[in-house]
Amino acid sequence: MDNRWKSKIKYLAEIFKDQQQKGSVIIIAMGALFVLLLLGSYFLSFASTEYRISRSQIQSLQTYYLAEAGINETVWRLKNDTSWSTCFTSSTASCNCINWATSSYRNAGSLLPNAGYIMSVKNSGCGNSEFSVQATSTSENKFNQRVVKIKAYKALADIIKDSPIFSGSASGDINFTLSGINVYNGNIFSNHDVNVSLFSTVNVYDNQSTPTTTNQEGLVFANNNVNVSWSTLNASSSCAENICDSRCPSGSCPPIGNFMPSIDFDSATAYSYKNKAIAAQSQGQCNVVGKNLNGSTVTSTSRCLYSSTEFDNLLKVVGYNGTLTLSYKTNGSATSTYYVTGPIEIKGGRKVKIYGALVADGSISIGENNCWGSQCGSDQITVYDPARGVPSGILSKSKITFGIYSSYSDTNIAGLIYAGDELSLISLPENFTVTGGVIANRFSLISVLQPLNFYYDEDIVNEGIWGGSVPSGGVHPAFSPVITIDHWEEVY
Repeated sequence: MDNRWKSKIKYLAEIFKDQQQKGSVIIIAMGALFVLLLLGSYFLSFASTEYRISRSQIQSLQTYYLAEAGINETVWRLKNDTSWSTCFTSSTASCNCINWATSSYRNAGSLLPNAGYIMSVKNSGCGNSEFSVQATSTSENKFNQRVVKIKAYKALADIIKDSPIFSGSASGDINFTLSGINVYNGNIFSNHDVNVSLFSTVNVYDNQSTPTTTNQEGLVFANNNVNVSWSTLNASSSCAENICDSRCPSGSCPPIGNFMPSIDFDSATAYSYKNKAIAAQSQGQCNVVGKNLNGSTVTSTSRCLYSSTEFDNLLKVVGYNGTLTLSYKTNGSATSTYYVTGPIEIKGGRKVKIYGALVADGSISIGENNCWGSQCGSDQITVYDPARGVPSGILSKSKITFGIYSSYSDTNIAGLIYAGDELSLISLPENFTVTGGVIANRFSLISVLQPLNFYYDEDIVNEGIWGGSVPSGGVHPAFSPVITIDHWEEVY
C-alpha cells in the first residue's frame, strides 16, 4: 500500500477518535445537565413543600388564637352578658341552669379572611359548665379548624354541712400520704378522689349513739373514687363510684357534686372581708402587738388593712422567736378581721397569734422556708375563736401551705381554713388540731410523725364562710365572682 493510502487511513482514524471523544463529552454533559435538572426540581419541590407547611402552620396558629379569642369572649359573656350569666347560675322562666345550653357564632372576617368561631355552652348543673369554641378559617383553598374546650364553674354559696375536710374542685383530690389523721363529728368529702396511700391511717369517727342508714357522721364521700393503698381507712362507710358500703345514704354512690362555697373577699359590699377590716380599723377595734424573744414590745398598731410589704415588715420587726399578736381592743367589739392585699409568708422562726380572721388576696405560707436572712427557725400559727357570730380562721384566695418548718410545737386553729386553690400540709412533727373545718379546691397531707385532728364545728365554718352571722336578707353573693378553669383541652 502506497503512502497516500496510509496517510488517508491514518487521517480517518484520527477523525474517528476525535469524534469519539466529542461524543463522550456530550454524553457526560447531558448526564450532568440531567442531574442538575433533577436537583433543581427536588429543591423547587422541597421549597414549595416547606412554603406550604409554613403557610399551614401560620394558618393553624392563627385559627388557634382565634379559638382562644372565642374562649375569652365566652368567659366575658358569662360574666357580663345577662342573657348568659343569669342562665349560667339561675333558673328563670326562659331557662333552667341545671341543663342550660346555648351557642353563638362570631364572624371574624375582619381579623382573618373567611374565618369565624362558634361558642357553645352546656351546663351539667347550676354554675357548672363545659364550654367550647370551634374556630374555622379558609385560606388558599385550605380549611383549618381548632377546638378549645374548658370545664369551668362558679362556686356555690351552699354551706358545707358535716364535712370538716372538704375538697371542692371537680379534679381536686384529697390525698393522705404517710399520714395519720383523725376526723371527729363529721365526714370527708371530695368532688373527685380520696386517696389514702403509703402506710397512712385515716380514722373518721362516728360519735352518734344510734347509727342509721341516713347517718351523716363517720363517712367518706368521693364524687369519683376512694382509693386505699398500703394504708388503713377506718370509717362507717365509703360512698363513691368504686365503693358503696351499706350505710351510705341513698343516692350517694357517688354523691352529688357540691362545689366550694364562695367567700366574699373584696367586693364593694359591706360584708366583704376587706370592707370588714376597713370598718374595724376605722372603729379602732384592731390591736396588733409585736414582741421579741425577750417579751419586749417592739411594735404596736391599731391597723387592720395591710399591704403584703407592710405585713412583712411587722413580722420582720419581731425577729427570731418573736410573736405577732392580732387581736381586738378589750373595750370594744370582739370583731377583728385582718386583711392583707397580697401574699403572706411566715418564716425565720416567727410566731403569729390570731384572735379572729387573717385573710389574704394572695397565698399564705407558714414555715416553707427555714431562714429569713441570718435568722433561722421553725414557725407557728395559732388561731382563736373570739366569740359566736365572729369569723375566725385563715383564708386565702390562692394557696395555703404549712411547710416542713411550720411548727415544732403544738398548732391549734379554732376557725375555718379556706384555700381558693390548694391546701398543703407537709410533715408536721407536733400535734396539729383544727376545730372548725377545712375547705379547699385540693387538699394534700404528708405527716409521718403525729396524727392530725379535725373537729367539725358547723357554727365556726358558717361564720367563716359568711364573714360572721348570716346577714339579714342573705345578701351574701350566691356565687363566687371568679370563674374557675378546671380543665383545658385542645382538639385539632
